Amino acid sequence: MALNIVTLLVSVLALVISAWLAWGQLTSSRKSTILAMIMDGFKDTRGDDYLEAVEYVLYQLAIDHPQPVPYLQLPEEAKKHVQRAGLFYNDLGKLVAHGIVDESLIIGAYGKSLLRAWTVLAPFVYLERRARQRNAMPYFEDLAWRVSNNPPESVYRKLGLHALPPPTPR
Repeated sequence: MALNIVTLLVSVLALVISAWLAWGQLTSSRKSTILAMIMDGFKDTRGDDYLEAVEYVLYQLAIDHPQPVPYLQLPEEAKKHVQRAGLFYNDLGKLVAHGIVDESLIIGAYGKSLLRAWTVLAPFVYLERRARQRNAMPYFEDLAWRVSNNPPESVYRKLGLHALPPPTPR
């Protein structure tokens, strides 16, 4: 009888240890996949297409189109830039909203430009929603809301990031 109890306890212990190790492996694998996605996204933001699109959205769109229209009605070049920047931020918002990526990482990396881009694009997006009866870029909007409530500076402060100003000239 005592041998059966010992055998049962050893079996249960082995099962618990196996489950714990499997969970650790699954978590590690998930983190590796997420890291690869994030690094790919960061790499993408250094490409000319992305940089050109964000620059256009941030500094030129409102000048070229002071009267917003549904963004799919913009001329091809402007529409391409709006979609490139807006859908990138929307994809980041998906990762944050679904808890795949910590929002502080995205806010710290993209917060200011993301919020400014939403401020410029919101009238175009809202008109697009109304015109097509669809919810265009909802994750981008949610992410912009998160940034407005948790600005990059507060993320940097919470992380304890340090500043190292340039040396004074001699």
